[in-house]
Amino acid sequence: MFKSKIDFTFVRKYVEYKSIKIIMDKLLESMLPEVIHQHFEMVSLTEHSNRFEMKLEENASLVPHALSDISPVVLDGFCNPLELLHFSIKDKPLYLKLYRRRWKSTCSDKHYSNCYDLHPEGVKCTHEFASFLKGEVRLTEDQYIEFFCNIKS
Repeated sequence: MFKSKIDFTFVRKYVEYKSIKIIMDKLLESMLPEVIHQHFEMVSLTEHSNRFEMKLEENASLVPHALSDISPVVLDGFCNPLELLHFSIKDKPLYLKLYRRRWKSTCSDKHYSNCYDLHPEGVKCTHEFASFLKGEVRLTEDQYIEFFCNIKS
C-alpha cells in the first residue's frame, strides 16, 4: 500500500502566504485609486525620514491595444516613472512611483505603452487627493494649479 507523506510545513507556509497576499490586496484596494489598483502592483514601500515612497509596476499582462493584432510582442523595460502625491501615512506624504511597461514588436523598434488618466492636468497628485485638497483649501482650479506650481519651485 502506497502512503504519501504531506509536508504540512509547506502547506501552512503556502496558506499563510496566500492569506497575507489577500490581506495586502484588500489593504491596497482601500488605499489606492481604483485605476491604479487595477493596473499596477506594489513592488516596494520605503519609509524615508520625511516621506513614504510606494513603487508600483504595471501588470505584465496588460499589452497595449495597438499591439493586439501584432505577434510576437516583447517587454522592453519601463517608461520613465510617474511620481504622484497621494494621501499621507503616519503624518508623512505618500508618493506613488508608477512604472508603466514598454512594449515592442519583435519585427520593429517602435515602442508602445498603455496610457491611463492618473492625475489632473498640471498637477502631480492623484485625482482623489486633488479633489480633497481643492475641497479643503476652497480654491478655483486655476488657483489650485498655481498653488501646486509654487510648491514645486
